[in-house]
Amino acid sequence: MALRNDGTVVAWGSNVDGETTVPTGLSEVNKIAAGFFHTLALKTDGTVVAWGDNQFGQAVTPADLVGISSIAAGGYHIVALKNDGKLVAWGENTYGETTVPAGLTGVIAIAAGRLYTVALKNDGTVVAWGDNTYDATTVPPGLSGVTAVAAGGDHTVALKTDGTVVAWGA
Repeated sequence: MALRNDGTVVAWGSNVDGETTVPTGLSEVNKIAAGFFHTLALKTDGTVVAWGDNQFGQAVTPADLVGISSIAAGGYHIVALKNDGKLVAWGENTYGETTVPAGLTGVIAIAAGRLYTVALKNDGTVVAWGDNTYDATTVPPGLSGVTAVAAGGDHTVALKTDGTVVAWGA
């Protein structure tokens, strides 16, 4: 997938479940994300458009989903960060990847791995949940000062304020 400067999206490659068939008329997009067989677009008005595989409901955007500032696509799940720092997640939940921890607030960034989810809080700490088969959700003890997070299939990476990178998982 690619996001063009004019706010439109292009996609190519495998299209097994319609994941590269961009919805007609989709415009005013400012962020994109792709899961295994589903695709997301975050529009400038804070709404999300999802398409492709819907085996776990990941291609159906919740009706009350508004005020979104960021999106992330996992294997078969989606997580969205609201403007108020709260999260909304949907899709596959076999390992609790869409069960947002109770009381989690102050989130400033998100990432999604194959079967897990990661949140960066405004205090520089990281919270992760879901499948931990390869220790992707086992945040290193004392990890702080984080400014960015990324998730791969089964591993997580954090960038710290001093420029160092910490990685864990497979």
